[in-house]
Amino acid sequence: MSAIAGSEDPIKVLITLHPGFDLLDFAGPLEVLSHTKQDINDPESNAFDVTIASVTDDLKVFSNQGAVIEANISIKEALETLNDYEILIVPGGGTPKEIDLKAIHLTPPPQVAIIKAFADLQKTEVERAEDEQADLKRERTLMSVCTGSLFLAQAGVLQGLYATTHPDHDVQLEMICQHASAHDTQNRTEVITGCRYVVNNARFDIPDEDEEPEANPFIQSYDQFILSKKERRKSSARRGSVSHKLAMLAESVGTKSEKRLGGLRVITAGGVMSGIDAALYVSSAYVSVEAAEESARIIQHFDWQKGVVVDSVDFEKVTTSDMY
Repeated sequence: MSAIAGSEDPIKVLITLHPGFDLLDFAGPLEVLSHTKQDINDPESNAFDVTIASVTDDLKVFSNQGAVIEANISIKEALETLNDYEILIVPGGGTPKEIDLKAIHLTPPPQVAIIKAFADLQKTEVERAEDEQADLKRERTLMSVCTGSLFLAQAGVLQGLYATTHPDHDVQLEMICQHASAHDTQNRTEVITGCRYVVNNARFDIPDEDEEPEANPFIQSYDQFILSKKERRKSSARRGSVSHKLAMLAESVGTKSEKRLGGLRVITAGGVMSGIDAALYVSSAYVSVEAAEESARIIQHFDWQKGVVVDSVDFEKVTTSDMY
């Protein structure tokens, strides 16, 4: 059983591809999600159903490394069916060394339209909640890898949030975010450097350093991250386990409406390999920590590093009967 409203159906994921995308930005998360099972003892119980979308009309997309991936659907089809997906993943790659802010404002990359539309889905759903037409149990997640965060910034979805990217592109990310918030100084983006991934609007408790609580062991608070850097300690990923398939959690309309983007979970991963860590976090958040650990074992990724959580969602517990 998946974490979404007790459903046994796989969680639908959309990954965008653009010309010059980085191959591992795309393949790393895909590998993690493809090995994540709802039941780790049942190889047929796939937890995620991944669809690949080209952001151009040509389904064949060339990576920065020269590999060709044939997408399942075009950008037009992706926009028409966007409401079907719980997760949108945006790889990086193909980023110029110099950013022309005026040019990208006038002619933004095509994936920006998908990012904006996906973020709007969450906000619209919360706004409709008063009419009881929205499914607030849905947990939508927008995730970027490496310089994919620059596309999120261009879409304006990082305003008021924390974010990271490949360290070589920190300045570019800051420039785009500053440009996006030029007329909204109350919602600037805080760029965090030197971390694996940043989670906004998380739905897991953060472990305390002195205890072993029932919490996701693969995330840490911003304060914990800063402290670990000062002490030059390496984060330990394996501090326990908890399955949120068994912890039926839901958020109130008020809680979501107070959050940026209607409580949309926004994850930005650092350079290339960080996308694997972030995807493992996604597996732990949507399915269970055990399922994510098994996926990490299969791909032999034993150095799973913590991400940084800067804003967690408060939620109220409900009984299993309340979920149906």
